[in-house]
Amino acid sequence: MAPEPIYVPVLKGKEGEFAALEALTPDIHARLMPLIEVPDVPYDYANDRPSKSLDDHVAGVADRLLRCCHDLPLYIDLPWFQEEDLADGRVALEAILADCANKGLKVLPVISRRSSAKYLAAAGAHAQTGGLGLCVRLLVEDFEEDVDIDSEIKRLLGVCGANENSSDLVIDLEDLGSEASHAVLVARSVFSMIKGHDSWRRIVLAAASFPEDLREVNPERISTLPRREWELWKTLQKRPKLLPRPDIIFGDYAISHPEPTELDPRTMRMSASIRYTTQENWLVVKGRNVRQYGFDQYFDLCKALIKRAEFFGENYSWGDQYIALCAVGQTGPGNATTWRKVGTNHHLTVIVRQIASRRDEL
Repeated sequence: MAPEPIYVPVLKGKEGEFAALEALTPDIHARLMPLIEVPDVPYDYANDRPSKSLDDHVAGVADRLLRCCHDLPLYIDLPWFQEEDLADGRVALEAILADCANKGLKVLPVISRRSSAKYLAAAGAHAQTGGLGLCVRLLVEDFEEDVDIDSEIKRLLGVCGANENSSDLVIDLEDLGSEASHAVLVARSVFSMIKGHDSWRRIVLAAASFPEDLREVNPERISTLPRREWELWKTLQKRPKLLPRPDIIFGDYAISHPEPTELDPRTMRMSASIRYTTQENWLVVKGRNVRQYGFDQYFDLCKALIKRAEFFGENYSWGDQYIALCAVGQTGPGNATTWRKVGTNHHLTVIVRQIASRRDEL
């Protein structure tokens, strides 16, 4: 029997994140349950139109999930195009879930108050035939005074023919901002508004604090950014009686901001950077824009990083090994996707081991 997950990373369904999952060691891979957000169709700015059809965009999702997740249970969400239909009239979620089922993937569809009727129907049908249930995802805005959240939860589950016992609940605080104390108050307020805590199969608390971009981070130096979602989690754990239940699961957005950023590549000025998770913070090792200074900057960025006391060592994860080899010129310099893979792979490893060590499991 597979162990219960102890960590739910919310990941953008892009190659860097997929590759990071694929490169995890088996012990880390087995303890997480990723929530994959299928991104919107990329835009062709030169021709002022989507770069591909929605059909083509979702066609390869199941194959990529199979390569990186294998038999690992996962959540899948399509927050950016829930109401758009494919050429055959199906909603995109239905096609992805059918492909996943055919490949034997253990996928739980994510539903929310923003889900369309067709989206909910597809999620409900898959949950009932697949036997894995589904996931309800709630945002802070769902707990506003004019929302009867208990009725809304019952509506969502009822439309899908599901109940709490066969469903997971993700409470997503998204970007916490700069006030950690305010985040604690918000989390506890949200907890108090959820009825029947023990009825849900799992409850996940997810949050994020990595900035939307690194424009405020100075180049050619190593900066430290606080991991406020981890600070929030530790604070909440100090008063366990105020938690909805003791087995609530930690979730974050890894090394990303919740809102995806898509820029015109013709005008984008991306800087070389390494996002490196430490026990309490992130180190950001930032260079200059790659269009002018190239990707070879990464050799020196890696040299600077491995000299830091916070570097975990080349044997810690695949990402750490890549950094160490790049520092001596034995691999790299890679590209933006490579470094998203490196940073995410290292981050997932750190979080699983942090949580497990608090539970004395690894």
